[in-house]
Amino acid sequence: MGWLRTYVAICAGVLALVVVGLILFVSVADLGLSGNGIAALFIGTLVTVALTMVLMGLIFVSDRGGQDASVYSAHIEQDGEESPDVADDPGGRRSS
Repeated sequence: MGWLRTYVAICAGVLALVVVGLILFVSVADLGLSGNGIAALFIGTLVTVALTMVLMGLIFVSDRGGQDASVYSAHIEQDGEESPDVADDPGGRRSS
């Protein structure tokens, strides 16, 4: 689980950079926002970035835990055939 600590550390660093960037942006640019508008800007940006990091972390945990493979194998057992890979079809379209 060392990769998880690394991911959390990187996420914390990115959040710190976002906060510093927002502080510099608000202090330099004249946005014409009230205090409530600036607070909403900060909260909205931080929540969006944090939610993105949490969802990506869940994807990583799911992939490393084998959850994706078990769903894929259950799909193969149910249908009896494999779906075409995206690598086999560079356009992303399935031929009928």
